Amino acid sequence: MPYVVQNMIIAELDLDERMLLSFTSKRTCRLLGMSKLYTNPYLSIKVRSDGVEVRIDNEDKWTFSIPYDKSALENVVYWKIDGSDVRVSHEVKEVGTEIKKHTVSIVEGADFKRTRISLDPLGKLLRHLSSFLNYDILHCICHTLPNGFISQLDCSLNYAKVWIRHEHVTIREFGRFYGRFRTREFKEDRAAVVTPKELEVLFSKIKIRELKLHVKFASAVYKYRKHPEPIGGPLIQKLILENHTWVDFSQLPTARIISFSRQVQSHEINTMFKSWVAGKNREIEIMYFEIGNKVTDRTRNFLFTGIAQHETQLTKAEIDSFLCYWFETNAWRPYQQRLRNIISLDIIREGDGLRATVIVATAGSLPDPEQKVFVMVWSEENLRTIGRAID
Repeated sequence: MPYVVQNMIIAELDLDERMLLSFTSKRTCRLLGMSKLYTNPYLSIKVRSDGVEVRIDNEDKWTFSIPYDKSALENVVYWKIDGSDVRVSHEVKEVGTEIKKHTVSIVEGADFKRTRISLDPLGKLLRHLSSFLNYDILHCICHTLPNGFISQLDCSLNYAKVWIRHEHVTIREFGRFYGRFRTREFKEDRAAVVTPKELEVLFSKIKIRELKLHVKFASAVYKYRKHPEPIGGPLIQKLILENHTWVDFSQLPTARIISFSRQVQSHEINTMFKSWVAGKNREIEIMYFEIGNKVTDRTRNFLFTGIAQHETQLTKAEIDSFLCYWFETNAWRPYQQRLRNIISLDIIREGDGLRATVIVATAGSLPDPEQKVFVMVWSEENLRTIGRAID
């Protein structure tokens, strides 16, 4: 058939029909790629202690899993995934009269805790799906991090959200609590162990809108050294760091927005300010820190030791506009938005004279108020956000 006719036929196929046809042959999959289908709302990858799950949420729901335990799988057949024969178990459940839920368990390489090679089915599946589907939103949530997982992510895709941390660990303690001897349980969030190469992939190979990391390295003395800035600006729009022991504050990872979830020491912030004034960390436009609850005027002054301070050129309305933007984009609750004792000043970058406004404020109530630091670089995007006209 002529190309135009083939394209018209493929355009009429729904998600179920495209999915089932794509697994029949490599040639059929290429034909489906002529007219890619947009999935709505998103494709998600979740890594848990029992396996990996890839889900496509649409009117029809497809879930692909790579389980660690494959002993209970039945009806195993061969499907063509990314040009290779892969053993899978396919189940279909009807919900109501029209909606069907498909669950596909990938048998080949299911137990991939030990070696990187057995992660290949995940990489094959992602490449296969992206060959005939377009994703408006792609999420990847890792509650645990198997060896070799990051290298299997498709670097050609745009990820809306990538979160990596270790699964909550339940801690049990026996002792005298609340006047009685008893056992109490609480969950501890632990950092996932990554390698420098894996971090390099996340920071310089994949385009991510929001990257949230709670990671550490096998070597406690390791400090990340970023590679040259990517052409066309940072690949990461927002970077949230829940653990920053591996961060070199004179050379922060490349991202437009960096937020630190845990307390940052005054000397670390001072190092970052000095490096920015000297012309480093040029890609960063917004930063957020917490500096603890026992902060004196001397502590605040130490943030700017060795740095020329200037009266801020932002108006109160512009500062309020920036803070409102931060509250909304980070889903801060109303009680978190009650800032007081707000102090603002400008620092100026050497060479081009670009300004950055530093805002130090108190949040929370006594006896444990929190000290927060916001930094807004005077980039064109930030100035538009606060409503200032750009020359």
